[in-house]
Amino acid sequence: MFIKKSIIFLVIGLWFCKIGSAQTIANLNQSNGYSSFNQNKQLQILLATNLKFAANYSNESVESNRTFENTNASQPNLFNYYVDSTSINQKWYKTDTGISLMVAGGLITAGTIMHFDTSFKVGVRDNINRYLPDFKDTMDDITQYVPIAAAFAFDAVGIRSKHSQMRKFTTLATMTGTSLIVTNALKYSIAEPRPDGSANNSFPSGHTTTAFMGAHMFHKEYKHKSPFYSIAAYALATMTGVLRQLNNRHWISDVAAGAGLGIGVTEFSYFLNDRWWKENGINEIEVLERTINESKPSFIAAKVGYASLVKSTVGNTPGLSSKTGGRITVEGAYFLTKSFGIGGEIGFQSFPRAIDPIIQQEFNNAGYELLPQSGGNRMYYTGVYYQVPFGKNSIGTKLHLGVVSGPASKIFVRELGQDTGDLENPPQEYVYADFEPKTSFSWATGLYYKRVLNKNLSIGIYADYNWADLKFERTLMDEFNNGEPTYFPKEARKTNYDSYAIGANLDVMLW
Repeated sequence: MFIKKSIIFLVIGLWFCKIGSAQTIANLNQSNGYSSFNQNKQLQILLATNLKFAANYSNESVESNRTFENTNASQPNLFNYYVDSTSINQKWYKTDTGISLMVAGGLITAGTIMHFDTSFKVGVRDNINRYLPDFKDTMDDITQYVPIAAAFAFDAVGIRSKHSQMRKFTTLATMTGTSLIVTNALKYSIAEPRPDGSANNSFPSGHTTTAFMGAHMFHKEYKHKSPFYSIAAYALATMTGVLRQLNNRHWISDVAAGAGLGIGVTEFSYFLNDRWWKENGINEIEVLERTINESKPSFIAAKVGYASLVKSTVGNTPGLSSKTGGRITVEGAYFLTKSFGIGGEIGFQSFPRAIDPIIQQEFNNAGYELLPQSGGNRMYYTGVYYQVPFGKNSIGTKLHLGVVSGPASKIFVRELGQDTGDLENPPQEYVYADFEPKTSFSWATGLYYKRVLNKNLSIGIYADYNWADLKFERTLMDEFNNGEPTYFPKEARKTNYDSYAIGANLDVMLW
C-alpha cells in the first residue's frame, strides 16, 4: 500500500512540474493582459522588423553598416527597444506561475508526509479537539464556492478581470473536470478513514481543493487590481480548510494536500486554456498603483499572544484549574480621520486545564488517565479606536463592547495503555466533567503600537484587557466503577473570566 500511494503522489508531482515550464513559456510569449489584439499585432510587426535589422547589421560589412546607420537613423532606437523588451524574461521559478507551482508542490509534499505520519496527524486532531471541542459549523459548505463566485460576480458589476466571462467559464469547466478526476481517484484509491469515522475517503479534502482552486483563479484574474484581492481570497480558502479540521471531517494532511492540488489544478487549467484561446478573450485592464493615504490608516490585522485569566478557575471542578493560555484574533478598523476609527474584533482564547497530581494518581491507580480539554471562550467585539501617528509609527487605544461564549469543553477518562493511533478502533473514552458555557456580556480595552513597513503592511505589539463573568452549566461524574459512570445533576454556575493578553500583530493596511 505504501508503494502504491508513493507512486500516485510521484505521478501528480511530475505532472505539475511538467506543466510548470510550459505554462511559464506561455506566459512569457503572451502579451500583457491590458493590451488589445491590435496592439499585440503592432508589437509583433515592430519586433519582426527589429530582428530583420539585427540580421542585416550582423551580415553586412563595416562600410555598409555605416551607411545603414546614416540612412536609418531612427532604427537603432527600435532595435534598442527590442533588446530592452527581452530583459523582462525571468527564470521560471521567479514568475507568478513558477512560484504558484512550487507552493502547490510544497503543500502536496507536506500533506503526503503528514499522511504517512499517523501519530502526528492524530496528535493534531486531538489538540484541536482539546482546544475547540464539539465545534460544529457548516459554513465551509458555502465558503468553498465563494472565491469562484466572486471571480464572475466582480466582473458582472464592473470590476474587470483579466479574461472575459466566457474564457473564465471554460477555464472553470477545465478546473472542475480535472479536480473531480484527480481528487476522487486519490480518495477512493487511498481510502483514508475520516477523523469522525463517517467514511473512508478523507484524503485529500475536496472542500479545500475547491476553495483553493477558486482563490487561485481569483488571484490570477484580479491580482492587477490590488494585493488585497488575492489576500482576501486565499484567507477565505484557508478558513475553509481550517473549518474542515475543526468540524472533525479531515486530517491536517488532507487539507494541506487539497490546498496544493487546488492551486496546481488551476495552473494546469489556465495552461490548457491559454493554448485554446490564444489572444482571444483578453480584457483591456488597468494596473493600479496603490498610494499611501496617511489621513485614513484603516487596517485588517491578525493578532496572536499570551493570555492569562486574572483569577484562576480553581474550585470550579475538583482537581482541575485554568490560568494561562493563548489568544488568536482578527481585528479591523475603518478610520474616518487619521486618529479616529470604528471597528471590531473576532477571536478566541484558550486556557489549558492543569490536573491536580493527587487526582491524576488516583485514576492511574485504577487503570485510567484524565484527559482535560482546554477551557476558553470566543470573543465578538465592536467599538471605537483612537490613535496618534508620528512618522511611520503610531500609538493608540480602543474601547469595545461585545459578548463572550463557548465553546463547550469536556474532561475525559481513558483506559491506560490504549493505542491512540488506531484509526479503525479508537480508544474508548468516558466523560468525567462537561462544561456548557452560555453567551455573556463583555467589554474590552487595550493599548497598541504600530510601525508601517511599506504601503501594504505594518507590524506592532498590543496589550488588551477583557472583562466578563462567564455563565455555564456543569455536569460532573459522581462515581466510576468498571466503565459504568454515574453523574451528579446538571447545575448552573458562574465564574469570573477577566483576562489580559499581550502579543504581536501583523496588519494589512487599507489606507
